[in-house]
Amino acid sequence: MNEKSREKHAQDLSRAAWWILGSLSLAAVAVIITLRWWWGDSIPPLEPSQFYEARAKWDAAGPQDYEIEIVVTGSQPATYEVHVRDGQAEVALRNGQPLRQRRTLGTWSVPGMFSTIQRDVEAVERAASPSADPSLPRLTLRADFDPQYGYPARYRRIQHGSPVEVSWQVTRFEVK
Repeated sequence: MNEKSREKHAQDLSRAAWWILGSLSLAAVAVIITLRWWWGDSIPPLEPSQFYEARAKWDAAGPQDYEIEIVVTGSQPATYEVHVRDGQAEVALRNGQPLRQRRTLGTWSVPGMFSTIQRDVEAVERAASPSADPSLPRLTLRADFDPQYGYPARYRRIQHGSPVEVSWQVTRFEVK
């Protein structure tokens, strides 16, 4: 092998090594991101007992007059703002636009959020039953509750085997 061939061979080996190193680096980053997404969620897993304790705290200490803002992510992202007086949602906005149907006003009030989570908790409890219908969706629920009032400060619902995932976070809560 002459000098020129050796140089060309060394350059080819060097390029191959860099290509392999780059590919391995990208694969490692992908694995880290996947692990962080799957197991590194900052919202803790929700146990039914935690849900019922938080709801009892809200029922006992939750204010009747408040304003709340919730940022929702998932297939239908939006920011909701709800004004509650005497325990009833009076105004509800989605991305700054008023919700017009009376039945939807309370969906993003604290009791409305608890109702949503309760349906999911009950679905998880049914799916865990020994006689559960195997066609029931498998859900992973995660939540953080406000330490003072018990409202759901952050919530995530993951449906396994489906791209359906919904998360929300309370970004503002003001007692009026």
